[in-house]
Amino acid sequence: MFEGLEIKHKKTLYLQSQSVEAAPPLGTILGNLGVNTVKFCEEFNKQTSKLPSYFVIRVFISVYENRTFSFFSDDFSLTYAIKALKFSKVIKIWHFDRFNDKTIFCVRLSDLLILLLFKFPGRSLRESFLVIFGVLRSMKILVEK
Repeated sequence: MFEGLEIKHKKTLYLQSQSVEAAPPLGTILGNLGVNTVKFCEEFNKQTSKLPSYFVIRVFISVYENRTFSFFSDDFSLTYAIKALKFSKVIKIWHFDRFNDKTIFCVRLSDLLILLLFKFPGRSLRESFLVIFGVLRSMKILVEK
């Protein structure tokens, strides 16, 4: 698509998934480079629409001599994503003669499924779940339905 075109500018930005807008400061940054900011926002929001809105993603933008652009996002680690998805839960544990409160960390199964589809698009769900369950086990995080 962009073969033969020279890259005029390269920019690295940290953007929140699903929620970029053409307003400042992003509009100012990309507008100064000659990028159609509205088009960039639409494409980026569409690409990250399946991610939770609180994910911050590193994005590399290349602006070409004819003012077209391309971008790709840096692959974030599973531990970063899981830390963003986890929540604490207090459970009661019987210990000798009384109940004690214990705080555990959990993630929802539905959130894991969305994460796996985004993180491992070419792998089967079985392989992906084996990878993520290993990470969850090492982080001592439980899965909740």
